[in-house]
Amino acid sequence: MEKLKKWLSLITNLIFFIQVLLLFLLIFEDRIELPAWLQVAGRLHPMVLHLPIGFLIFLIILLFIQNTFRKKQFRKILKITLMLAAVSASVAALFGFFLSRQGDYGQEVLYQHKLSGVLLSFVTFFLLAWYNTVRKRVVVFYGSMAITLILLVAAGHTGSVLTHGENFILAPVTQSQKEISVETSSLYEIAISPILDKKCFSCHNERKAKGKLIMTSMEKFKLGGENGVEWIAGNPDSSRLIQYIHLPVTDDNHMPPEGKPQLTQEEIFALESWIRSGADFERRLTEYSAEDTLRKWTEIKMKNLNTETVEKSYPFSGVSQQVIDNLNTPFRTVTPLYVNSPALQVDFFIRGAYKATMLEELKTIAEQLVSLNLSKMPVTDDQLKIVAQFKNLEKLNLNSTDITGATLVDLMSLNSLQSLSLSGTRVSNQQIKSLLALPDLRQLFVWNTGVQESAVEEWSKAYPNVKVTYSLYKDSSVQRLTKPFLVSEGIIERGGALVLKHPMPGVSTYYTLDGTPPDTVQGLVYKNPVPINETVKVTAIACKDGWFCSGLFEYTSFVEGIAPVRAELLTPADKKYPGLGSTSLTDGKKGFIDVLNESSWLGYRDSNFEAGFSFGDNPPTLNKIVLSYGDNVGGYLFPPTEVEVWGGESASKLKRIKTISGNQPTAYRSQSVDAITISIDSSRYAYYKVVAKPVKALPSWHSGKGKKGWFFVDEVFFY
Repeated sequence: MEKLKKWLSLITNLIFFIQVLLLFLLIFEDRIELPAWLQVAGRLHPMVLHLPIGFLIFLIILLFIQNTFRKKQFRKILKITLMLAAVSASVAALFGFFLSRQGDYGQEVLYQHKLSGVLLSFVTFFLLAWYNTVRKRVVVFYGSMAITLILLVAAGHTGSVLTHGENFILAPVTQSQKEISVETSSLYEIAISPILDKKCFSCHNERKAKGKLIMTSMEKFKLGGENGVEWIAGNPDSSRLIQYIHLPVTDDNHMPPEGKPQLTQEEIFALESWIRSGADFERRLTEYSAEDTLRKWTEIKMKNLNTETVEKSYPFSGVSQQVIDNLNTPFRTVTPLYVNSPALQVDFFIRGAYKATMLEELKTIAEQLVSLNLSKMPVTDDQLKIVAQFKNLEKLNLNSTDITGATLVDLMSLNSLQSLSLSGTRVSNQQIKSLLALPDLRQLFVWNTGVQESAVEEWSKAYPNVKVTYSLYKDSSVQRLTKPFLVSEGIIERGGALVLKHPMPGVSTYYTLDGTPPDTVQGLVYKNPVPINETVKVTAIACKDGWFCSGLFEYTSFVEGIAPVRAELLTPADKKYPGLGSTSLTDGKKGFIDVLNESSWLGYRDSNFEAGFSFGDNPPTLNKIVLSYGDNVGGYLFPPTEVEVWGGESASKLKRIKTISGNQPTAYRSQSVDAITISIDSSRYAYYKVVAKPVKALPSWHSGKGKKGWFFVDEVFFY
């Protein structure tokens, strides 16, 4: 009992000390600079703040059921609960003050939240002190409890405004959707503002303006934030708004921040297109060219919005969040069709990461799966048998997959299918015809396939409920071909070959292996697989009479090298991007440029990349070393400024045998996985050391000028 009294006395004194400290901090807040360790404490505020809420709610419940306890027991429990509520409220207020010094928040709401939080800690301490000393005049106690409850609600409300934006709780029932009209509304209002509303407004509004950037007001958005305007009209790659989106998620400047809903590829495309077209806020949709890509995209979105029906109810139950979390990977997302819906949609990303087993794994949600996007994945005919097991599927996207149409009949079991996309595949008239009889089918996309226009005209008469999209344009002669693609992505085995394909029959593919753009005169005509024995930069275009040639396909194709006996990292990678250590350099697994935090990548910024490779007692003759690296200029990933190769009998007996400078970019460019090739005189050293130096300061044309650049490496090859 004595020990308990001592502890209660100690904690009471601690609370009193925090109250005094809070008063001091509030009075002299403008003169206070927080050290780093207190900034860390401030970031614990979102976690700590739930404790006083829980204790105070428990305290209220306790008062209602006090008659179920003996008086002595009740007083002891009440006293301990008051103490826990007071100490947690005081700590939460203190940590909240620390956090308030680190971000850009609306001053009015921040002041209200800070004041209500501090007053809450004062009142809970008063309750504890009163109960310890007076314990009479019940009206005082219950009056103070009422004030405590009011302050708790006030602090919670202002906190939600700071975190989620104004009117967060009541928004679903109080907000009315603004009427959008093609004639009177600008393209910005129709297409861009809704994206920013969902992903940006909660942190960049009148009350909470991170980086002093307010996006909820057009006029203030145009002025920019503390770093100036967020875009350069006509140049999305040089625009800060786009660059921050493409930074690694763990980067402090990445937007939206880690943990917030991220922008989809479609949304990024819309923002980039809007900036490319001039970032005009007032220009109406009808003032854009009818052939403008952004206008076409917006019209499709508006059509979908206008035909959108009430949220559909489904007869099946949902699956647990744990099941969804287990299926989500960097290359496959599983999300509800809409909030609280049991129906699920699945999207696949990055062709090179796809495996048939990833489709098999979806059998655990076969009943709930209603939308499946396999666009550009190497899905083959035999895998449609798996798709056919998703009986409730309503939307299926197989655009630019490897299917030939031979097994399309397997999809006849999908009686709920409403939309089917087969564009960019090798399907034919007869293979598709049977699917038109599906009872719920309403949309069929077959442009850029072997389907003939005459067949589409017949289908339109026989199946008037099905809208068949055969061409993006009325005149197919102005249509651009899709790019050819590599079947042999990833690392090719020694003695292997490059296999180029295009989904449309009758297309000629022209290519080069030295990175120079091909054309129909100078490019090599692809006919058969091309044998290669070392890393090459493949560029290719597809052409056909009556069509525009495709855009340029570019890909660095890596060939399996001579494996060292042992690899070691002589300098550790950055803690954010450690990969699998030295294993990542020789495991034959390539990294993906849009997923930088996966195990293939090693990231370096504050130190040079240095790795050693041992070839044992009988080393092979080598004449070339290739580093595979990530190139994402907008995300601060640059080629190394310099690469050194050292060789010798052992790690302690080395001499420098080659130094080359990395070709640095002079402007923004598309992100890619690229290669640095270091040719050396034929040698048989037992040990090689490779050193690559990151950019020490980004160039003046870059938005991050003066900051350190990153060097990302995933494999080192020896030939």
